[in-house]
Formats: sequence, structure tokens, C-alpha cells
Amino acid sequence: MFGSYFAQQTLNGLAIGVIYGLIALGFSMVYQAINGLNFCHAMSVTIGAMLSYMLIVQLGLPVWLSFFIIVTALFVYGWLVNFCFFRFFTKGSKIVFMLVSISLSGVLQQISLIIWGPEARALPNIFGTGKLTIGLAVVPMSNFILLGISIAMLILLMLFFNRTRFGLAMRIAAENPVNASLMGVNVSRTYAATFSISAALGGVAGFLVAPLYGVTISLGQNLALKVFVAAVVGGVGYLPGAVGAGLLVGVLESLTSAYISSGWRDVIVFAAGILVLAFRPIGIFRKAVTKH
Repeated sequence: MFGSYFAQQTLNGLAIGVIYGLIALGFSMVYQAINGLNFCHAMSVTIGAMLSYMLIVQLGLPVWLSFFIIVTALFVYGWLVNFCFFRFFTKGSKIVFMLVSISLSGVLQQISLIIWGPEARALPNIFGTGKLTIGLAVVPMSNFILLGISIAMLILLMLFFNRTRFGLAMRIAAENPVNASLMGVNVSRTYAATFSISAALGGVAGFLVAPLYGVTISLGQNLALKVFVAAVVGGVGYLPGAVGAGLLVGVLESLTSAYISSGWRDVIVFAAGILVLAFRPIGIFRKAVTKH
């Protein structure tokens, strides 16, 4: 009985953890590209969730069509945010960039409040109510759908970065923009693509998390601190680490709620993050680089 309950809670944690991983991945992508912290990233989650409600509940569009509209809309949103704001600050002080991202997040949240209002909205379980029995553990099918969609997104990203010319150009520009420019890479274009893909990942996360947490203006902000913990614990700027740490945060959250108390959930997660940073500041998945 203990083993089946533990497995059930672990799977529940992986389902939410992979969503944290997607958001942390988008956050880390921007940091890797420009060495700056984009605290406006959380708004892409909120916008993705709000669009989910509008398209599925209010307009009655099919779930699959709504998903593609959200990905496209957030991709364009990311490009616009970079074109209108961030491109003027990517080469300057990183403190200034961070402050701009915080300020822009506040502006966008207020605009969202004006457009959608403060009311919380409930999105029906768009992934069905079926359950799957694995041994003695009973797991909602929605958890496997969440995992499946998230893993598919991660595989597509991996293929994009490793098998396409533009994906390789983005990696080169992120590692050394000066050398990339000398090699003929349009660094500004890769930065724009980074913000677009990052926002699209946030939109996917908002689409996935909306049925679980409900749709509110503060949804992205509520998840932001945990996502930041995941990004830092995984090694900020290290993309595989962001996903891995997101999974760990989700599992730790689920097990704490199951075996201790949901009231201690956030305390345990943040305390674990502090401990990791105290003994492993570069993150648990990143290898230390020794300079000779």
C-alpha cells in the first residue's frame, strides 16, 4: 500500500514538475542567450492560461486547435516584447535589464487586469477524467497526457537545437555572440527567436496548468518563485538542468503535501533550494569549470 501511494504521488509530482521544467527552460534560455534574468517570463504563463479559457470555454474551440493558436500567439508575443522593449537593453547592464523585465511584468499584469478583470476562472478538465491503474496505484490519465505533451515539446526543442541550422546558430550565439557575429550569424535575430520560443514555452505551460490551478491574473506570478528555484537549482542557463530541477521541485512538492502537509509544501521547496545553493551554487546538474 505504501509503495503504490508513493508511486501515485511521485507521478502526480512529475506531471506538475514537467510544467515547472518547461517554464524554467524558457527562463534559462533567455539567461543563456543574454546573461540576464527575465522576470517578465511569468506573464507568458498567465497569458497562455487566459487564452486557454477564452478559446476553449468562451469560443468553444477544440482543445487541439486552441493549443496551436496559443503557441503561435505567444511566439508572436515574445517577438513583440523583444522588438518593442528588450532589444534596447540586451547589450547594457544586466541589472538594468532585470529591472526593465520586472517593470514590464507589472505593466503587463495591470493591462491583463484591465482586460480580463480580477475574477478567478475555472477551466474544465480538458484532458478527460479517466484513470489508469498501475499495480495498486490509480493515476489520472490527465497526468500522462501532461507528461506526453511536455516531453513532446522537449523532444521537438532538442531536435531544433541540434538538427537545424538556425537552432545551431542560436546555440553558438548564446555561447559566444562575438564569435557568432564573425561567423556570419545574425545575433539579434537569434535573440528575437530566443524570446519567442521562451514565451511559447510559457504559453504551453499556462495551457497545461490552467485546468489544475484555475485561471487567475496572478497565476504566472504564483509559479514564478518555484520556477526560479528550479532554474537556479538546475544551474541557471543550463537547459537540461532546468528541466531536471523542475521535475525534482514537482516531486518534492507532491510528496511533502502527501506525507507532511500542504501547508509545508512551499517551505520545504524553498528550504531545499537554499540548501542546494549553499553547498552547490552552480546547481546540482551543472559541472564546475576549472580555469587553468
